[in-house]
Amino acid sequence: MSRWLRRLSLALAVSLAACGDGVVIVSLNSGVIVGNPRCEGPGGQFRFRAQGGLVVLVVITSSTHIVLASGVTGSCVDLVPDTGVEVSGQQRGDRIIASSITVE
Repeated sequence: MSRWLRRLSLALAVSLAACGDGVVIVSLNSGVIVGNPRCEGPGGQFRFRAQGGLVVLVVITSSTHIVLASGVTGSCVDLVPDTGVEVSGQQRGDRIIASSITVE
């Protein structure tokens, strides 16, 4: 878990530096991937059911960091339905622009 917190802290620090004004809303959610992810080029998206039952769309960009259960870096094509994941990023309404996704 401490490795996860270090990554989250690093992502937050980079985001704050990029925004300039220091205002960033970061969301950390645990849940499962619903259905097949749609992968396009370096990014993609998937439906995500949080532990509370809420389903949101997770958007994967070229800068999203994906860590597989084995600890290696992955990509959108490595994500499969019904897999537990932790997602952090900016939440905008019913979607999360993912900065990192960790497969549990």
